[in-house]
Amino acid sequence: MNNLTPVAATARDDYSVVRFSSADYAPCRRVEAVHEIYGRNLQKVYVEPLAEESFHTATTVRRMPGLTLYTASRSAAIFRRSREFIEHDDVIVIAGITSSYEVHHLGRTIHMGSGEAVVLTGAEPASFGGPAQNSVKLLRIPVRLLSPRVADLQGAYGRTISADDPALSLMVRYIGLLDETDGFATSMLRRHAVAHVHDLMALALGATRDAAEIAKCRGARAARLRVIKDDIANNIGQTNLSLAALAARHRVNPRYLQRLFESEGMKFTDYVLAQRLAFVHRLLSDPRRSGLKISTIAFDAGFGDLSYFNRTFRRHYGKAPSELRAAAEAAN
Repeated sequence: MNNLTPVAATARDDYSVVRFSSADYAPCRRVEAVHEIYGRNLQKVYVEPLAEESFHTATTVRRMPGLTLYTASRSAAIFRRSREFIEHDDVIVIAGITSSYEVHHLGRTIHMGSGEAVVLTGAEPASFGGPAQNSVKLLRIPVRLLSPRVADLQGAYGRTISADDPALSLMVRYIGLLDETDGFATSMLRRHAVAHVHDLMALALGATRDAAEIAKCRGARAARLRVIKDDIANNIGQTNLSLAALAARHRVNPRYLQRLFESEGMKFTDYVLAQRLAFVHRLLSDPRRSGLKISTIAFDAGFGDLSYFNRTFRRHYGKAPSELRAAAEAAN
């Protein structure tokens, strides 16, 4: 049977990543692996599959000071954490639910819908589960780090956070981006990421007045900017990628969005232009894209005027697009 081993750790052993996939085990060993490795050791739960086919999951666990993050896709099941599995009193938030989910905790039965999150205390038993989920996120934060920043933490346990909660939505999106872009790669990145997640968690749970002010200026601002930059990257080909359109999409004031970019020393329009030019530069430098017309690449980057594109590209990179492509081809 395969063993679970950390795939990454810093020199100080303050960070580890563990991955488990039921697909890594032979069918005859899969049930044992799910119950013993995934259930008893990794998640500290008893797994009760709901579907007729065998249970399957792919789970990644990231552990670092101040935060443990589980990201998983899995088939339908109930997960039961009895007292024998309790080993901490961390604040637990389960988010990223893509379909109905049922939680039993502190004598309450909670029926969750898509996009909602639930708050649990690791000090008490719980059961949770339901239909198959695409990307569940389970966060654990030591209670001593959150308690001073949340107005009524005890009252939050066994309750849901609305799918429309801005801090929850931002936190789920931000964590997804950190996963995709290796945002936990260095000790400094991890410290920033953990601080930002703490800020967003406090806001979602009901921060004290002082904690809310800090969170809005630090974690919420940083996460919002990261999410908006990702939105720009994903929609770089739109010629109408405007400040007003992005602000409306992210439910923020256009002036607030502009100030986010100004805090990094640039205007929104300058940032978008730089990203468009960088997109073109990457494709012109890629020998696999040599068959694409330069005009096609420019249009794909959101430039509607080729004369403006050529002038701007030369001013930014000191050479014409055709010269850059020729140099890249010569180098290969």
